[in-house]
Amino acid sequence: MLKIDRIKKVMIMLVVLLFISGCKGNGVTKFFKKGSDFNPATTSADLYKGSKGLTMEFLEKTPSAEIFEGGVLFIGAKLANEGAYDIDNGFLLLNLERDYMQLEQDSLRSLTDEVSFIDDNHMRFNVNGKSIEYPDGDYDVITFAADALPLSRLDPSSESYEAVVSLTSCYEYQTRAIETVCIDSDVYEFKKREKACKVEDKSLSSQGAPIAVTKIESEMLPTRENTAIVKPIFIITINNVGGGKAVKKRNIRDACFAGTTEWDFIDIRAYLSTIEEANRLDCNIDEIKLEEGTGTVICTYEKGFSDDVGAFSSPLYIILDYGYTDTVFEKVKIKRIFR
Repeated sequence: MLKIDRIKKVMIMLVVLLFISGCKGNGVTKFFKKGSDFNPATTSADLYKGSKGLTMEFLEKTPSAEIFEGGVLFIGAKLANEGAYDIDNGFLLLNLERDYMQLEQDSLRSLTDEVSFIDDNHMRFNVNGKSIEYPDGDYDVITFAADALPLSRLDPSSESYEAVVSLTSCYEYQTRAIETVCIDSDVYEFKKREKACKVEDKSLSSQGAPIAVTKIESEMLPTRENTAIVKPIFIITINNVGGGKAVKKRNIRDACFAGTTEWDFIDIRAYLSTIEEANRLDCNIDEIKLEEGTGTVICTYEKGFSDDVGAFSSPLYIILDYGYTDTVFEKVKIKRIFR
């Protein structure tokens, strides 16, 4: 009897997968194809727009809103990387109320081979970000089953119980902001010549990631030792524009396994002209702590420029490294069968 029940469960899971595939429009072949259709009109700049990284959503009608005790609960979720950075070796935490639901260990199904169970609660996954070929990013769909346990074991008088099913993602991500800034070494305008650009603050929106550089303030500061040498200074504002929470890059595993208190830390690097160590800016901190989703850092080009150089435009590169985590959940009402 147990063997027959298990066969039935596997068959139902396969039906669920085929149903999902059919909903994509062109059957199983298209569903297994990574990302969306090639769009030749997409440019590199288009990839670095948006405020999302990994998005998760439960598939329609999974899990069921209600189920009787002793029944099988089918759960499906779509994982989509809608940002511009690939996720490699991310973690998923599946949280079932174990007093009321028991995971079927062999029930995990994935449309790629990029998701696998580590233990009863955790999975490892990879999902590529946006690219020219797939401007919407890559995705995967996972399904699994859980048994609704008898309510009478815990509370014989209970007619129902509202349980929670949640899925938490923990992954490493990166933000790259590139903005053209004006360098003006002739601060006091001694040279009396027309300037090619004007030093001004820049407002930015998003860079295809949940953590974004939102403002760059520029100042040109003559050095005390030699007023003919000017050091560009940039005050950089960073915001959490996604729906989740940032965590120290090295602590992404702890965020899904053991828990961590090191939230909202962002590593920063900034370069002027080219991304080379010789052109790296000296920032007052290398690790920003966001307060209420916002943080600032002051970065200086210590080499400076002679006032003979005048005014010119240069690219400023800002690279942010961090971990990110988010959670989705659904409620399931488990109803008792009275005999």
